[in-house]
Amino acid sequence: MAARSTSRPPFAWTEKELDKDVLPDKRRLAVTLQRMCRFLVITTPDGMTPTHPTQAQAAQYLHVSETTLTRYLQGQRVPPEKGATVIFDTVCRDAGGIQNVGISQEEFLELRARAEQERCASCSRHREQGKDAVRAAGQKLRALRDTNEALQRSAAEQARELGELRQHVATLKQEAQRLKVAQPIPVSEAGPQKDPDAALPATLLPVPHRQRDRQQSKNAARAARNVGHRTEELLRASRPDSVLALLRHTAEACTPLEVALLVAQLRARGQDGLSDNLVHIFARDRNDHEVVRAALVLHEQQAVADAEALLRTAAAHPGSALSRAEGARTPM
Repeated sequence: MAARSTSRPPFAWTEKELDKDVLPDKRRLAVTLQRMCRFLVITTPDGMTPTHPTQAQAAQYLHVSETTLTRYLQGQRVPPEKGATVIFDTVCRDAGGIQNVGISQEEFLELRARAEQERCASCSRHREQGKDAVRAAGQKLRALRDTNEALQRSAAEQARELGELRQHVATLKQEAQRLKVAQPIPVSEAGPQKDPDAALPATLLPVPHRQRDRQQSKNAARAARNVGHRTEELLRASRPDSVLALLRHTAEACTPLEVALLVAQLRARGQDGLSDNLVHIFARDRNDHEVVRAALVLHEQQAVADAEALLRTAAAHPGSALSRAEGARTPM
């Protein structure tokens, strides 16, 4: 083993070839380190001073790993300033003074600093790519922050609208309760019928029992409150097509008493346009019996103008049951 070591020149491990892509300042630093390492006087742990020290012994002597020392000498890594100072001081001590090293500490550290700051084209490109990525991330973060603020504003607005809707529902309930309490008993239904068979042709309307009317009025008030609440919700959402569809369905599906109460409730809420439309649709599409009954309820609710408009609209449509009935009674 000793003979093989002495067959090579001392410090042969310092003569390393550098890759072509090693940058100039890193190359100069690596060559300088290779030359400086040849001044090392390495002492082994047992006190021996070999004439042909190995790279592993040199790395242990300089307090770095063998891999790190290899990268220093090949220009693949720049030693930190503290490590470079330790190497320089060790070399100067073993060489017998700075005059034998051929470079001052200031020059050596300046060379190290230049090599550390040196960047290749690939590094510059990666650095620019990193900056672009940081900018994109910042833009995305700002967009997410703006979206979050918009969602918070929307949530606050929806909470405010929900509060208004709840207050509106409470108001409607109070008004419905007031209408139910204040609703008078119709005169036509106040007493018993003496001649039901004679009353039918005159009024076109059978008079039901009182108990049934109270229950029907209660149900109609509830239905009118629900429809009026739904109508105002649709108006708040700015959907007139849905409002019209709801009015048509109401005119077709609700009883005359329910429609009359709904007209009165809409008038009380200032929804004159909806009231007019509902009166027109109901008078146009329902038969004479239902139109007269609704008109009677409107009259009892002191809505004389709506009762008159209901009858006039029904009479103005040749296809309505009311106009056909009037035509049948006209003398030939």
